[in-house]
Amino acid sequence: MPNEQTPLLARHPSAMDAREGRRQTVATVVILVVLTLERLAYYALATNFFLFLNKGPWDGPQAWDSLDAMNAVFVLAGVSYISALLGGYISDACLGRFKTMVCGFLLYITGYILLTLMAVDKLPRFICPASRDPGGADDANNAPCKAAVYISVTIVGLGVGTVKSNIAPFGAEQLNTANPQRTRSFFNWFYWCINLGSLVGVCVITYIQQDCPGVCVNGFFCGYLIASVCLLVALVVFVAVMPCYQVAVPEGSVLGNIARIFWEALTAQFKHWRHPQPVSSISPLRLEPRFLDRAKIRYGGSFHESAVDDVRSLGRLLAVFIALIPYWLVYFQMETSFQAQGLHMRFSVHGEDFGNNSESLDDNLGKKFSVPAAWLTLFNQLFLIGAIPVLTTFLYPVLDRAGIRLSMLFRIGIGMVFSILAVMVAGGLESYRIFLWRTDNSTHIEQIVGNVTYHAVDISIFWQVPQYVLVGAAELFASIAGLEFAYSAAPRTFQGMIMGLFYTLEGVGSLLGTALLHLVSPFWLANTTDYGNINDNHLDFYLYFLGVLQITTFLAYCGSLYMQRFSLRPIAMPRHRSRTRRRIQRQGLLQEEDEEAEEDQDGDEEDEDENENEGQEERRNTMDRYYRYHPVL
Repeated sequence: MPNEQTPLLARHPSAMDAREGRRQTVATVVILVVLTLERLAYYALATNFFLFLNKGPWDGPQAWDSLDAMNAVFVLAGVSYISALLGGYISDACLGRFKTMVCGFLLYITGYILLTLMAVDKLPRFICPASRDPGGADDANNAPCKAAVYISVTIVGLGVGTVKSNIAPFGAEQLNTANPQRTRSFFNWFYWCINLGSLVGVCVITYIQQDCPGVCVNGFFCGYLIASVCLLVALVVFVAVMPCYQVAVPEGSVLGNIARIFWEALTAQFKHWRHPQPVSSISPLRLEPRFLDRAKIRYGGSFHESAVDDVRSLGRLLAVFIALIPYWLVYFQMETSFQAQGLHMRFSVHGEDFGNNSESLDDNLGKKFSVPAAWLTLFNQLFLIGAIPVLTTFLYPVLDRAGIRLSMLFRIGIGMVFSILAVMVAGGLESYRIFLWRTDNSTHIEQIVGNVTYHAVDISIFWQVPQYVLVGAAELFASIAGLEFAYSAAPRTFQGMIMGLFYTLEGVGSLLGTALLHLVSPFWLANTTDYGNINDNHLDFYLYFLGVLQITTFLAYCGSLYMQRFSLRPIAMPRHRSRTRRRIQRQGLLQEEDEEAEEDQDGDEEDEDENENEGQEERRNTMDRYYRYHPVL
């Protein structure tokens, strides 16, 4: 007879499970909605910020020139990526994920308010001087409100990085489970929401900013105002559902412990090299302690086993993140070389080209539709929005029921293969385009975008769709699995910092792509007289080079996984009795037992098989413990 004082939920575990399930559902759905609104706001700014600085409220001679505007865009992207590491560290060390995300959203909204006021030139004059006045402070450098712009984008970038590094681990924590299927499903939907938000931001908000439809006299003001409201709604909803969250307490900074573990292991290693001596406490497998193991208590150090293992897992995580850098090089081609290639292909759906003759252009306005090169990225996003639900709800469950589970590292490898295909297809298309330009003058057309004339080839820009879709397929595996790996394989003590490191190295991939472009430009992109013409260059060689770089990284990645999978070998395991007896017999030490050994051969073989199976099971269990922070294929 249950005690009448016992709470109802305690007497009915199913009711507790139902309540916990509802809490998890509400928390994760709200976080995904917040993510969608945040990504919408980011892409509403990042996609058109260059155009805003070229136009905005400073039409005419006071508009920003291209170099200044490009630098501001780079500052926005750079701060967004680098601050992710800082945001992850703050959440792990002192504030926790919830408070850190609230602070990030407040920074985000503050920066957007400044940009919204800037769009109608309503900032106070001590922040943004009257730049239109002749001889004003900004007149000489053609960059009005430079200080206000850089302050705004820095504040927005800090907010973006802070939110980005914490929202994924915070959402995954709400599941309160070690079930890899549920974690995989969450990150699939997480990436789906990223693409949904970016799709709306690119299609809807940027259209409002450029075309000023309906009541919007100032399109940028309307676009920034809508994005600001979306961020405010996201913050209000995020805070309102706080009782449903499972909020972890920050455990303090781990950077000091990491440094002390490395220092202690280094000093112990030097002592071992100078005065080698057997280790008093060795493992059952009789393995020589590795570098960081010397900081463990059982090897004479002062740190617990788990603390040292956490630091070791950081090295494995960093190795995987570095292996992804060539993948990010390919990924960012959608915003650089793919667009440059598209600008030299036919925009028009019906085949008419944009010539310099304004009369023919007016005659054709009603007959054709011009496809902006940047819109091709929408095929990438649409592919992901359609493919992620198929994988999450159909393909992965079918494979799981069949006993086939694709590990995170295996999916990253699949993504690398698709990125190789994407850049090779793009290179092949560019080779064909250059071949037509050099051999068939009838395919030459001219297209005007802004004030730049592009000498293009009369092949449809839609031939680029396969390479954008292949990049989407690479994201489907590598990007999602990378996010999941950064969360699942990271120790709890610095999970936010690891997620921030993941995004920071993504930004490093973008910067390395820029550096690589400058490095190869004297050989393959040497046309410096006409920046709107790549027909005399070899952009295809650059794309092939990226493909070869990704192939090399993929092979090294596979080799590393193979070596890690099979590198754990016992050094001094005792041999089986039957094998020992046969070895001694071959040495002539048991000649008198030859007849007995022959009679017992069958029994010995059975014992050997049994012992071999037991040994294999023991090694599997040991490897499972060894790889608990590093999933294998």
